[in-house]
Amino acid sequence: MTMEPEKNPLKAFSLRRPADVIFVFFILLFVSSLLGNFLYTWDVVGYIGATLSWQTSDPLVIHSQTYELLRLKLPEQAFAGLVGGPYATAMATNAEQFFSQLDMYRIKPLYIGLLAVLDAVGFNLVDAGKILSVGPAALLCILIYVWLKRHVPANFALSITILLSLCSRLFDVARVILPDSLSALILVLAVYLLLERPVATRWALVLLVLSILVRTNNILFVTPLLIYMGYTNGRLEGWQSKGVRAPASALIVAVICYFVVSVWFNHQWWRLFHHTFIESIADMNAFAAGFSLNQYLQVLGTRLRQIVIGNFVIVTMLLPFLLLAMLGLLASRGRFAALRMIVAISFLNFLCYFLMFPLVESWDRFFIPFYVFIVVLAVKSVAVPRMSDNNRASASGV
Repeated sequence: MTMEPEKNPLKAFSLRRPADVIFVFFILLFVSSLLGNFLYTWDVVGYIGATLSWQTSDPLVIHSQTYELLRLKLPEQAFAGLVGGPYATAMATNAEQFFSQLDMYRIKPLYIGLLAVLDAVGFNLVDAGKILSVGPAALLCILIYVWLKRHVPANFALSITILLSLCSRLFDVARVILPDSLSALILVLAVYLLLERPVATRWALVLLVLSILVRTNNILFVTPLLIYMGYTNGRLEGWQSKGVRAPASALIVAVICYFVVSVWFNHQWWRLFHHTFIESIADMNAFAAGFSLNQYLQVLGTRLRQIVIGNFVIVTMLLPFLLLAMLGLLASRGRFAALRMIVAISFLNFLCYFLMFPLVESWDRFFIPFYVFIVVLAVKSVAVPRMSDNNRASASGV
């Protein structure tokens, strides 16, 4: 027996289908649990300050408005956690040093812009941050459920979606004011459109470019994907075809966005690496330490030992998903060429993150979209084959 997906994914929902009813209750529970168990890390200070910097460039004004808003809107204990400790105390008492940190947050202009829009329409920036964490996470769950239902029965799609929302650490990420939920939603939606809705390829390309403005490190995923699309289309349709020009144009725009944003906000990889893994930097503008190969290798060695010797599965879910990816790749040999390549690109990203930003304990927040692609590949590999699963050439090249 073969399964054909609904032509319109919105029509795939029916309150007469038990799995869909349960899924609706799951989403409601998911959102209410997030809002009832929200965490406030120091990132909320940085993102609010970065958003306020769109309105004024006065460090004293930005500093006072940021901390006053947090003092009023956060629980007393949560606010105390944001002003305690040497680094947090320095930020809370020194407006100039606080202002020097903001480029690390302003380098995500689309996310900061959305915060500013929500602020302009009446939400305070704390609530705006919650909306941009919880909302995209809920939408991502819906997208995963719709995607999986195209290939397996609704009951299986429901179970897998719930497990993935927990095992991928999506629930944990959505409890914090960060751009990661939004970034994951944009990347997964773009790939979904490329694979399942090739008529919407132009919108997928737009989303891939926009993802750079949410997280510049998405360039590590977007670049090889667009190169693969152009190469595949070139072989199938000719090198002068629209199927080559479209991804090539998107690649050029994405690279330009990456470099413009990085230069404009003075992004320095070694400074960020030093700040995160070696020693916190109170005044970013005063940082002058050159790259140290010895320090870099020491950090990599420490992080590698944390992976190999430490409680790896507890710290990060990377290993289980790597194993699932290997099984999916083995089971799908000769099928799903594009999705297999996307998973391979995910592997490349895992390696790049280890070499460039080995934050093992927080890796999962960067890897959520890659975990989704791995699960989709695994599901499609064991699902009942369909005519639409054949590796047909499409306008998207994937």
